[in-house]
Amino acid sequence: MSSTKRNKNTARNKKDAPSYMRPQPSAKRKPTSDSAARHVRGTKSALSQSDDANATANATQAADLTAPADVADSNAPDNAQVQAEIDELAAAPKRQRVWEVDFVRGLMILFVVWDHFMFDVDMIGGDVYKTSLFIWLHNVAQSYYASGSLRSVTHDAFVTMFVLTSGVSCSFSRNNGKRALKMVIFAALFTAVTYAISAIFGYEMTIYFNVIHVIALSVALYAFVEWAQTKCVKNWQKNIFGCTMFAVIITSLVLGYYARLHQTGSLIVIFGESEGLTNFYGTIFGGGDWLLFLPDFGWFLLGAFLGKRLYPAKQTLFPSVDPRYVCPVTFCGRYSLWVYVLSQVVMYGSIYLLHVVVQVL
Repeated sequence: MSSTKRNKNTARNKKDAPSYMRPQPSAKRKPTSDSAARHVRGTKSALSQSDDANATANATQAADLTAPADVADSNAPDNAQVQAEIDELAAAPKRQRVWEVDFVRGLMILFVVWDHFMFDVDMIGGDVYKTSLFIWLHNVAQSYYASGSLRSVTHDAFVTMFVLTSGVSCSFSRNNGKRALKMVIFAALFTAVTYAISAIFGYEMTIYFNVIHVIALSVALYAFVEWAQTKCVKNWQKNIFGCTMFAVIITSLVLGYYARLHQTGSLIVIFGESEGLTNFYGTIFGGGDWLLFLPDFGWFLLGAFLGKRLYPAKQTLFPSVDPRYVCPVTFCGRYSLWVYVLSQVVMYGSIYLLHVVVQVL
């Protein structure tokens, strides 16, 4: 049988077969009406939200670009207030020195300069001055030193006040250990310079131990006192420390003045002047000037603790006074050690040069 005839018989058999035996055509499954509606609504909602988000972002960007500066900076700190605070801090005055302490110390150092000037005029010139001014000054110097009691009282009082105010100034220092080291080096150099001058001029004026050395040693010991005070934490430790320092001050003052008044040579040399140690002074502490350690160390300690009590904030007690009106004296007080050294060098050198070398005085 040919293939064409077989195909025709197959088609005829399919047509004549019952409907349930006939092959059904494959058709795409159509979605129901409810699921289709839900799908459409979800798509529209997503598109709507996306459009709203894009519109909001565009509007915000446009507002940022077009908003004024004061609105854009509404959430930032107030620049004017910050600038005002900076200006206020910049305009705040720096911590000023306690002018009354410098003033008192300046008066004391000016007296010391005057005392040294009288000594230089009396020692260098003798009775051979040519000018009437220095002849008169020489007579004043002789009467000043010849009076004895006048100079001893004024000299001791002014030196004591100078050491006392130096103690008050020491209480303001942030690092007395460093300050003591500088002063000890300065005192040693001062002794070396006076020794060299003595060798040059052939006159013994070496200063081994005077007010500069007293203050340098006092500052060094006070640095140790401050360190010991920081170790006293409990109340009973603070009480013992206070009683100990009170005893040290009283002992220094009593021993120093007792040695001076009674002139007992059995005391140690640093306690005070004594007649029995005159030769010792002449060989060791003689020369240009000398000052013993006691009782001035007691006055220094007293000044340091008065400074802590009177000036806890390290501010002047007389703020209504303008320091500019007393600046010449306070300047001398602030640089008292330099005034002490340089004034003596200038005065002695000038008088010696003009009177002995040039011979015009």
